[in-house]
Amino acid sequence: MRLRGLSRLRKIVRWLRYNFAHRAIIVYYHRIANLSQMMNHLSVNPEKFAEHLDVLTKYFIPIKLSDLINHIYNGTLLRKAVVVTFDDGYADNFWNAYPLLRRFGVPATIFVTTGLIGTNQEAYWDELERLLLQSEFPIEISITFDSHIRHWKLTTPEERMRAYLEIWNILTPMPQEKRELILAQLRSALKTKSDSRPEYRFMSVNELIEISRDGLVEIGAHTVNHADLPALSPKLQRWEIAMSKQHLEEWLGRPVDLFAYPYGHVNDVTRQIVIETGFKAACSTIHGAVTHKSDPFLLPRVRAGDWDGERFLRRLLEV
Repeated sequence: MRLRGLSRLRKIVRWLRYNFAHRAIIVYYHRIANLSQMMNHLSVNPEKFAEHLDVLTKYFIPIKLSDLINHIYNGTLLRKAVVVTFDDGYADNFWNAYPLLRRFGVPATIFVTTGLIGTNQEAYWDELERLLLQSEFPIEISITFDSHIRHWKLTTPEERMRAYLEIWNILTPMPQEKRELILAQLRSALKTKSDSRPEYRFMSVNELIEISRDGLVEIGAHTVNHADLPALSPKLQRWEIAMSKQHLEEWLGRPVDLFAYPYGHVNDVTRQIVIETGFKAACSTIHGAVTHKSDPFLLPRVRAGDWDGERFLRRLLEV
């Protein structure tokens, strides 16, 4: 009895907190697509995404990120406000997510990696997945990193996954030029070309313009090369941040003042550069709700998984 009473009390406290506390939730996605590959953790099925939007419109108040920022600065956070965001700028945001956002009338912000916009190039993590996790024959590879030679066997799925994760960890903090040199070695070692998959491409400039034309979708910056900013020099950080802003403003013909840190990685130097570059706010991947005490340049978010609507609602209520 005492345990049941405690459980009921927790539910009441949670209900009171959600109905009376001035707090908001920023949800973030990457891809809205049906992916059968092994590395599909960045994707949410379109049917499940529709369930998510149904939950948001029934139990929350969806608002634009720019409106949430204004509420933070003005100290007027709305009760049960929720913001939808996407990182990277995959084309399926235009093909699959945008029609559903319009159907449900839910605004969103897409943080764009500008160096991949208008190209057929895959993001490095997608190409790495294709090279290492979809090769059909047992193989051993050797790759040179900064004069150090590393060897991997790829004879089992477990070995391939281990190689994928280890090389991903090596590539992530690198500047783009070094990443490309490593990927070129991998293509040569695996005797394959850089054959990009159409379903893995990013938006074109025209798609980016079209998705933001009616104002339902806001566009924010996400660096040029999806850079792990704190791993770079301040000079390179500033270039990645400022140039992504410049690209978007030239394409869209209007100011872009929202930013999201790739991988959620940020330090004091990175945060200061974002401020100095002219952004009004920046999203992290710190898990949590937004309150009146939240730093506008370290906004917490909640990652949305490939869940049905009921599980999605439960996860939001637990924040």
